[in-house]
Amino acid sequence: MDPDKQQVDSAHVESTPVTTGLEDAKLAQSRAMQNREHDIAMKIAIAKYWRSMGYCIFFCMSAVLWGYDMQVNGGLLAAPQFRAVFGYTLPDGETILPARWQAAFNMIATVGGMIGSLLCGPLSFYIGRKSNLALACVISSGAIFLQFFAFHRGVLLAGKLVNGIALGMFLVTACAYCSESSPVAIRGLTTALVNFFVVIGQLLGNCLIKAFGDRSDTFACRIPFAFQWFFPLILFSGVWFCPESPYWYVQRGRIEDAKKSLQKFQIGGNVDQWLYEIQETVRMEEESANSAGYIDCFRGTDLRRTLIIFGVWTINSFSGVNFVLSYSTYFFEIAGLPTSHSFDMGVGVTAVGVVGNICSWYVINVIGRRSLVPGMAVLTVIVFVIAILDVVPGYNHSIAWGQSALIIVWNFFYDLTLGPLGYVICGEMSSTRLRSHVVSIGFFTQNLWTLIMTITVPYMINPDEGNLRGKTGFIFGFFSIIATIWTYFYLPETKGRSFEELDHMFEQKIPARKFHTYRQRTEE
Repeated sequence: MDPDKQQVDSAHVESTPVTTGLEDAKLAQSRAMQNREHDIAMKIAIAKYWRSMGYCIFFCMSAVLWGYDMQVNGGLLAAPQFRAVFGYTLPDGETILPARWQAAFNMIATVGGMIGSLLCGPLSFYIGRKSNLALACVISSGAIFLQFFAFHRGVLLAGKLVNGIALGMFLVTACAYCSESSPVAIRGLTTALVNFFVVIGQLLGNCLIKAFGDRSDTFACRIPFAFQWFFPLILFSGVWFCPESPYWYVQRGRIEDAKKSLQKFQIGGNVDQWLYEIQETVRMEEESANSAGYIDCFRGTDLRRTLIIFGVWTINSFSGVNFVLSYSTYFFEIAGLPTSHSFDMGVGVTAVGVVGNICSWYVINVIGRRSLVPGMAVLTVIVFVIAILDVVPGYNHSIAWGQSALIIVWNFFYDLTLGPLGYVICGEMSSTRLRSHVVSIGFFTQNLWTLIMTITVPYMINPDEGNLRGKTGFIFGFFSIIATIWTYFYLPETKGRSFEELDHMFEQKIPARKFHTYRQRTEE
């Protein structure tokens, strides 16, 4: 970089040619608007931008299907009629499912999610967020059809795989749309709603399996499959009434369409200034690079941004979420609860997650993204305590109850910090030019780690393998320490920053711990 440029303290001087007086005035107004948005109260921001909030909530509803699919898998495997259709009967009359097929059933949607995430990057870039959501709805509807009418294992696995592709597309699209269609003041809140609806989906999955899992006919498993049709139908019907991402329009030179889109997101206010800010962001990024593909995500300053997103989804798995939540019912059973009551407690765990997500809205908008640092510290302590209790002499039902209680507490803090913040950071950290590609890489990483944990954790915890039980917490406690240290040194604070400001700060290589205090000059 030219040494003279390094001394410039403005976001625009590096790449902006000599401006006219009118452009200078727009620049000053844009920065003044940014400064006002930094400190606006959440309640006022929601009242001011309720239309933007509503459209983002609609897109986030697609995340329900991801959480629902995750949760319904385990419940179906426990349903007698599901085992009767897809398993085989032993001489004593008991029906079981082949272990290899169970593993494939649990993992196949995750593989589909990895494929869908990578497909969504270039697709969303070319056809837009609305069309991408509509396409995912069509794919999901067809996949649900396969699952509903499946009476052979291969057909069911094919349906799960194809549906996983749609689920990956849903998450990428929702995250990208919320980050691009929300003003700075509510951007964290709208992207956090993706995780909120994931947890809602988990809760719905638990409830439907509880309601229909004991039926004596094949509808015990077919009704939970059929329920999924409800959401693609609503989303496909309503997406055409939503405005497209204004960033997507500006990137294609459709300025008037972008302005019309912004007018739908905001009642009153200065839409021209919001549009000008978007144009400036897109112009600066296009001047720094003229291509947008997966390779570009690993070049220049975009490499750092991509690695941050990769790191956030990695520490999500390092926290032990696959161990703590996936095996919560296991601990409840050890505590002496009947299997049916253990399932009820599982519903309670997801309900606590909903409460944690609601509380996270305050944390994200008031404290900021680096609230993940103390959040990771708390999760680390809890998972270590779960492990320590497992080696206490005279392990009994009371200690197992203590572990069960800690699982619920852990889940609350997970959904208060790490759970929703993963989606917020994924939506904010990428450059506008590469957002669909970088977000796709983020969710590919999430699915990859989920796949790895789905394979390895059973070998750690099961009595016929590692037999570590709760002592598995020592392994994830160690990983959580590494994750906490990484978060402290490498996670920037992006609360209240426009994408234009973030582009400048990454270009200037501001250290992560100084993002919060960094200030640009508002005058030239």
